[in-house]
Amino acid sequence: MTIKKSFIAFLLVILPLIFLLGCGVADGGKVTARDVLNRNSDADVFQYNGMMYNNVTELEWFQERKEEYTKHGLIGEIKNQSTNWLFFRDYTATKLPVGTKIYFTSENEIDVGILSVELEGETLYYMQLLQG
Repeated sequence: MTIKKSFIAFLLVILPLIFLLGCGVADGGKVTARDVLNRNSDADVFQYNGMMYNNVTELEWFQERKEEYTKHGLIGEIKNQSTNWLFFRDYTATKLPVGTKIYFTSENEIDVGILSVELEGETLYYMQLLQG
C-alpha cells in the first residue's frame, strides 16, 4: 500500500511539472503575456498577432538605431488595457491607453520585429519578444 501511495504522490508532483514545461512547446516557443507579466508586473507591453511587444524606446542600443525605423502603414489600435495575463489578447496593452494606434516601421508588412505607436505627440517603439 505504501508503494501505491508513493506512486500517486510521485504522479501528483511530476504530471503538473510536465504540463507546465510542455506549455512552451504548445505555444510554439512564443513569449506569452503570462511569461512577461510573471517576470515583471510593471512591463510596458502589448500583444499583436499572438506575439508580445516590449517598449524599447529609451534603451541605449535602440536610441542609436531609431532613425532606421519610421512610421508606415496603420496596423490597428489598442482595444483593451490589462495587467492580468488571463485577459491578454491581440491589441491588449498594459500601459498604452485604448485607442492608441499601432504602426508598421517597415514598408514590408511582413517585417513586424519593431512596431511604433503615437502617444501624446511622441513616437514609442516596441520590439517583438522572442523565446531564447
